[in-house]
Amino acid sequence: MKKMKKEDVRLFLPFLVFALIIWLFRPWFHGIIMGFYRNPTIIYIFIALGAILVYASKQKLTEGYTRKNASISGIFALIILLLVVLSVLTGALSNTALYKEYHPTQVSSELELSSSKIRILPKLTAYRYAVDTIEYARYTLGWSHLTIRDGTPVWGFFIVPDGAWNAIRLKDKGLLFVDMNTTEARMERIENELQVGPGMQIFDNLEWNLYKKHYLIDLDIPRTLYYDGRTYIVVPYISYSFRVIYTVPKWGGVFIVDEDGNIEDLTPEEALKDERLKDFPIFPELLTRKIVNSQNYWKENVFSNIKNLWLHHENQIELIDVSEQGNRQPFLVISNDGKEYWMIAVEPYGRAHGLAAIYLVDAQSGEMSQVKFETPLTGPVKAIDYVKKALPMFDWSQFMAVEPIPIFLNGELWWRIAIIPGSGSGVAKIAFVNAETKEVQIFENEDEVRTFLLYGQVEVKVKEVSGVIEGIYSYIKNGNTHWVLIIGNETLYLSSDQLSDELILKVLNLKEGDNVTVKISEGRLVEIKKR
Repeated sequence: MKKMKKEDVRLFLPFLVFALIIWLFRPWFHGIIMGFYRNPTIIYIFIALGAILVYASKQKLTEGYTRKNASISGIFALIILLLVVLSVLTGALSNTALYKEYHPTQVSSELELSSSKIRILPKLTAYRYAVDTIEYARYTLGWSHLTIRDGTPVWGFFIVPDGAWNAIRLKDKGLLFVDMNTTEARMERIENELQVGPGMQIFDNLEWNLYKKHYLIDLDIPRTLYYDGRTYIVVPYISYSFRVIYTVPKWGGVFIVDEDGNIEDLTPEEALKDERLKDFPIFPELLTRKIVNSQNYWKENVFSNIKNLWLHHENQIELIDVSEQGNRQPFLVISNDGKEYWMIAVEPYGRAHGLAAIYLVDAQSGEMSQVKFETPLTGPVKAIDYVKKALPMFDWSQFMAVEPIPIFLNGELWWRIAIIPGSGSGVAKIAFVNAETKEVQIFENEDEVRTFLLYGQVEVKVKEVSGVIEGIYSYIKNGNTHWVLIIGNETLYLSSDQLSDELILKVLNLKEGDNVTVKISEGRLVEIKKR
């Protein structure tokens, strides 16, 4: 065996040092490396170019240009041309494969959304409410994200160090939750110092630690979770199935990071069984967007899909994101039975602004369904225009109409739109636009909004009963469960056939001694809250 020459060692040593640096600081290079990994044809192009350079360097200048050299050069040129063509096709190949794995398994005409867990407070306003309460000189808030607190959607924030030097020296201070089910500034702050988290640098940074644990993945949005007195960071992630010349994204798993910095890497099956993640959105939000985009690749083969998207645009859709609001789809919604969904509304391709469909992806399992409509409906972009038309005297240079959220009321689709100051400091009005009739309802009072969500109108008398539950009894009659609820001097009679799944769950969780407020309309229970 020949010994390595000194010249070879000198050439090899810098390469070894470079490779070692890349390995030790690999989280910093994650974006570049993933760019190659997601698109392997780029790697093959560089390998082919490297082979050309090596071959050229071995040719002696005195040999001149021979027929053999010309043939080899032509082969290399054809290989590179083929790889360039394949690199253009990789997106279509990936999306065609993704569509075959994720497409709607069922079609429904409407979705019964929870009327008590609706997004009233916009994202920008929640951030403004939250950041205005931070009194620490060296801390600020990370950007807002949607999360779950005690089964209810809330806006979550990490309390992070403010400034580059503090980010190196200090730890994240804890979490802050803002109630999104009201226009008021209702907040809860939990101060549990995090050893690993977003906003910190360098070795206690969240991404640094997660990419050290599992590298060839893309992280979803980190979400705050407070469970059983402990603080967790939940990060779903996307991995990729390797197909030689392209890759297909898939749900790879879920990271759970506790306040001591311990990291658990759960498979999707393990995450679905984890008690901490019950009723928590663990299917990647970013993968949901990719899946809906892939619905344009519905034809059998990749070339048919390319031809359709370039020329014919048959059944082509576009995701609807209202520009310059920093709040892209999907939206997290909760149905009456308590299930969470990622919801995405799509328009037809081109200058049409009607509503093509609404896609629903189960935020736990990733199962996909679709809501189709028989009549032409207005999409969210134009719904904002109808709100502005209904308020012609409003100073739109100082206010914004934001976050068109789809709502189903009595079988009809409405867009819920918040009107807020440009600074985000509060909610001026809440508007609803009927997607079919273009009717606009505008409210300033939060109680009127809730009444409208319950009945589709505001002229409804609601009786409110508050007090301690002194007795609660149940019995079965005609196949339905009935309850007798005694609150002070009031006796309420409830029947399961007149209650939504959400209200039934609330009633089942009641016990004697609970202090509650109950709302009754026309003899029927419409809301119940523990105080």
